[in-house]
Amino acid sequence: MVDASSAPVVAILTRAPSSGGKTRLFTSLGLPGDPALLTALLLDTVDGAAAPGVHRVIAVTPAEACDEVRRLTAGVAVMPQPDGDLGDRMRGVMAALFEQGAPAVALIGSDLPHLTPATIAEAFACMAGDAGTLVLGPADDGGYYLIAARRVPGVFIGIEWGSAGALAQTEAAAARDGLTVRRLAPMSDVDSAADLRRACATGRARRTSAWMSVQASRAGPR
Repeated sequence: MVDASSAPVVAILTRAPSSGGKTRLFTSLGLPGDPALLTALLLDTVDGAAAPGVHRVIAVTPAEACDEVRRLTAGVAVMPQPDGDLGDRMRGVMAALFEQGAPAVALIGSDLPHLTPATIAEAFACMAGDAGTLVLGPADDGGYYLIAARRVPGVFIGIEWGSAGALAQTEAAAARDGLTVRRLAPMSDVDSAADLRRACATGRARRTSAWMSVQASRAGPR
């Protein structure tokens, strides 16, 4: 069980690095899938989510890979994601954390190596004491990189996940659920080679930048 009883919780949703993922990114890079990059993205994101007074939890799919992620992220709680589509899994993780006593929960993906603790702190500050607020971090592709609430919101059904309309559809669902939406500053998650270069250029993606340097050295001079 995750001890979520005393502070807000940010949950990083991830696939186990060994199970693949980020197909668009690797296609853009012209490389086969590499668990080393997926691990770097995850660990940099976990570091970036380390806001003062906030618990971090890593929610893993497939569930049987929790031990793999525990070995990579010693000292950070790990829990399984439930089955279902993305909406089902996000709702399930959020519900489980509220059931364990979390006063507020934020969900993010594991492809934000340039994330800062200040962004996580701002998300919780936006809804301090207000259960009627939903916080969204808009992504450049029309989705969102963060969602945070003080109760499980009714915004995880009927969304075209991965589409350019996911953010707008979520905001419409929030309005139907009686929630007020607060937006954070936009941020790009890492879905392409260009996204990866921009993330590394911030100077915050330490492990991801190291992976990029190794790839550049292997490619040699051009």
